[in-house]
Amino acid sequence: MKTTVCLTLLVAGLLLSGCLGGKGAQLQAAAQKRTFVPVAAAARPMSPAPGFAAVRIRPFRALPPFDARAFIVRRAGGEVAADFYNGWIVAPQELVRVQTQRYLEEAGLFAAVYDTASGTLAPLSIEGVVSELALDYAGAAPAAVVTLRLTVLDERSAGFTVLFSDEKSARVPFSPADKGAPAQAFGTALTQALEALTRALAAAPLPKAAN
Repeated sequence: MKTTVCLTLLVAGLLLSGCLGGKGAQLQAAAQKRTFVPVAAAARPMSPAPGFAAVRIRPFRALPPFDARAFIVRRAGGEVAADFYNGWIVAPQELVRVQTQRYLEEAGLFAAVYDTASGTLAPLSIEGVVSELALDYAGAAPAAVVTLRLTVLDERSAGFTVLFSDEKSARVPFSPADKGAPAQAFGTALTQALEALTRALAAAPLPKAAN
């Protein structure tokens, strides 16, 4: 009987130790997680400004697997993986949408830029699709890759006519030795993609603001 009790206590102790050890490891792993926001550089005001009508920013979407909160990593041989320890603070498409809205406001292409939640009616709207948002380790040097498509819709038409649609990509190398370098590279790549899209938008035949 005494032997049975001792064995029971030993097993219970081992199980408890395993549970606590597993929980401790999980807490330690969670503490090592880092979250980021892709920050685009400030836009240069367009001069001369095209004077387009006001626009409302619609919700953006990201194509899978780039809609994940974790950083998506592309490796040699076509392998794609999620980085458990590094990721976005919220859904990446929302972060890109906010940065795009700010960038367009600063660029001054449109008479006004309204948020997606705004109740203000605008003659134009913009949809965004994040086609690619990844850390590419398949090449000679790691790089952050951002591909973004912007589509301008005519809110005055019943069928929401597409007035403009273009996609731009940017690739920015970074040093893997710097833990913050991938997030900074994402911000630079987003800036370059937005710069290219802004130039394309400025040359588009979009409706002008009413005088």
